[in-house]
Amino acid sequence: MKDKLKSDSVAALKNHDARLVGVLRYLISLLDKRELQLPPGKMSEAEEVAVLRKELKNKEESREMFAKGGRDDLVAEVDFEIEVVKKYLPSEMSDEELENIVKESIDGGDTDFGTVMRKVMAKVGGRAGGERIAKMVRGKIK
Repeated sequence: MKDKLKSDSVAALKNHDARLVGVLRYLISLLDKRELQLPPGKMSEAEEVAVLRKELKNKEESREMFAKGGRDDLVAEVDFEIEVVKKYLPSEMSDEELENIVKESIDGGDTDFGTVMRKVMAKVGGRAGGERIAKMVRGKIK
């Protein structure tokens, strides 16, 4: 994924798209920073997806705050950044797929929230957000 970001950054630079170059370079720097925190060679694609998902969540929260503050100029900028980040994330899992995975994880007899969450997160592999998974798990455990 990082290689794709770098090649797209070079292409944007050649196209004189400074706005896109800035966003892509920022995403690359986030991935580089996370990679430095891990043992050498341990940066997996799941880890990269987790970094981008976290950044997407941060940008969505920022957008909400800017909208509340009436800063339409900043809302438009963050909307652009959100679209760029979404472009590099894997497609979201449907509710049906996620529900089936949650049911499979609970059918093993586990009703402990943490245990079920770990199983589901391992199977989902970054194709659904943690909050969405937690909400569904809580609904099924009751």
